Amino acid sequence: MKPDVAEDEDDVVAAPNSDDRDPKGFGPWMRHLFLEGPTLGEILRDAYLTFDRRTLGFTRILFGFLLITDLFRRTPDWMDMFASTGVLPSTVSLSKPTQVGVFTILHAFNTRPELTALWIAMLATFTCVLVGYKTKVAQVLTVIWVSGVDSRVLLIENGGYTVFNLLALWTAFLPMGDRFSVDAWIESMRRRRETTARALNDRSDVIPREKQGPHVSLLGLVLVVQIAAIYFFNVIHKWGPAWRREFSAVHYVLYVDRMVTPIVGKYRDKLPFWGSFAMTKFVIGAEAILPFCVLSPLAKRWARLTGVALILLLHVGIGTVFVLGPFAWALCVMATLFFCKEDWEDAYSAMRREHRARTVLFDPTSAGALLVARSLARLDGFELLTFKEAPALPTGIGVRGPGNARRGGGFAWAQIVDALPLGPLFAWLFRAPIVSSFLEIAIRICEVGIVARLFGIEHAAVRPAAPEPSRVSRGWQRTLAVLREIGIAVMFIAAVNQGLVELWSTRRRWYAFIADVNEWSWLKDRGIRASPQPEVMRALTLKLRFLQGWFMFSPNPIMEDGTIVVDAITVDGRHIDPFTREPPDFDLPSVKSYGYNQIWSDYKNRIAQPQFQIAREPLRRYLLRLHERTGRPEDEIVSGDVYWVRDLNPPYEDPRRKSFGFTQIKLFSFDGERVRSFVPPEGKAPGPIDE
Repeated sequence: MKPDVAEDEDDVVAAPNSDDRDPKGFGPWMRHLFLEGPTLGEILRDAYLTFDRRTLGFTRILFGFLLITDLFRRTPDWMDMFASTGVLPSTVSLSKPTQVGVFTILHAFNTRPELTALWIAMLATFTCVLVGYKTKVAQVLTVIWVSGVDSRVLLIENGGYTVFNLLALWTAFLPMGDRFSVDAWIESMRRRRETTARALNDRSDVIPREKQGPHVSLLGLVLVVQIAAIYFFNVIHKWGPAWRREFSAVHYVLYVDRMVTPIVGKYRDKLPFWGSFAMTKFVIGAEAILPFCVLSPLAKRWARLTGVALILLLHVGIGTVFVLGPFAWALCVMATLFFCKEDWEDAYSAMRREHRARTVLFDPTSAGALLVARSLARLDGFELLTFKEAPALPTGIGVRGPGNARRGGGFAWAQIVDALPLGPLFAWLFRAPIVSSFLEIAIRICEVGIVARLFGIEHAAVRPAAPEPSRVSRGWQRTLAVLREIGIAVMFIAAVNQGLVELWSTRRRWYAFIADVNEWSWLKDRGIRASPQPEVMRALTLKLRFLQGWFMFSPNPIMEDGTIVVDAITVDGRHIDPFTREPPDFDLPSVKSYGYNQIWSDYKNRIAQPQFQIAREPLRRYLLRLHERTGRPEDEIVSGDVYWVRDLNPPYEDPRRKSFGFTQIKLFSFDGERVRSFVPPEGKAPGPIDE
């Protein structure tokens, strides 16, 4: 069927001239690209300085979940690590610190009640991060809590703690609460006071205009450089033959019994040699590609999506195979900051389903029903809900079903929730036979107004909308933004300086460069002497452990396995290991996995190293308190010996997969009065096993 032809001259649309058409041919395309397209500054800004605020909200939720799960990971060993009766009391770490200049707020908490109160405060803070309530305050407290916990006992610190500290630090400079947060909901509810269906259906300014656009900050560049540095230096420090020639690194790491999970220990012998060979190549290849993925300004979206996919694939595997603390999961959360506007638009387009659109009925005279309707309008990211007033609606909230029938209760809520983003994941709860009955009762209580009267919920018309920010307020916000960017720049400079003095590949060159600078006559004449790391820079990075040492499993992977075994004698003459509360087991070559968590895995490795000898006296006192922990007087320990046991991991091409070279070294003996150090024969001293 042909379209109708316009008869009046005014209805005739003139054909577009050549200047209005899309550029065709090489010449117009080049003109569009270089003259009419974005400038170089805009390209660089979008590539390195821009965050989508939805991405910040999404990352905040994941970070909050990670914070809470990590807190619960530490909970079983909370008192053992941090209490005055634990393995390293504050009095010892303060009077004889293993590293000078470290600050941790946990030194102020020593007793069980104090540490319990601290745990509750941390859980409350991390929950605020998760839901986005008082977000900025919670972010600042998170930096203090996380860095404090991670640096309290340096015997258990590893690269994962460093990444966790940096994730908390860098995200503290970002407005993580602008989207998907309780803060954003409260701000919107105060700014807009809808009382009619027409106002609820107008979503044009539910989200403020300034929060609909991207967030531009120097931190975008900092984050790109930070992640690129993590993988770049991890690659160049892996220069050993197990990584570069034999490709056997994964094989050796899988046989470190203190680090692998029990299921890996059980089935690792079934992994063919070509499997560990391929996985080693994947690890070194992924780490080599990732810096280019995050730094490339060309095809930025797809390059970074490739980088995110590689990070998730690499670290989900690492996190499920090894007990390395928050290392893998912190990097997975950090990678989500690379999602851009186009990713969200594609996700919305893929998830939005028109058949889920519903008309929501609400009673405009009910304060509770109106509050629910206003909240739904803010949750309706797909704009599939249309609101219609229904005065004196018995249920307060309902939907218009087939045949214009009004439906309320659990059925209505299932329909409403189904239309919201991610709603189908929860809508089934309103349809489940038993769960729906309890939800139905809760809905009825809310709808009859009991909750509204109990909490004093006011009708939206009672108070006017919040006024627009004043000029003074806007000026203060701009001042804070400038100070924020200055803070980012200072911390970035400190991080670069820390990397120069800490990384194996830069340390020697940096110190040589500073020595050459100090030979300049201009500086000598003025009595100026440059320092490889000025005290201010050192304080900014070392105080809260914002380190930059990226050499995990370098230059070769761990090729030997080791732990400590305690042979203690109780008052009734039994020989037990206080850590396992079983007889001492020295048969390291037969172990498939010790089943340690990350905390005890690193502690039992580091306590054997000479630089941590100061922790052996607190360990003695901790072991002697076994009967206090078990509540059994017969478990009281009178003396004991602490041994370091180790063996070498099976060779890469050994079909028997048997460890060899077992060594048992006595570290020290102890009794109820003191530690009696034992000096091993020359050449037998335990060496460090660091990842």
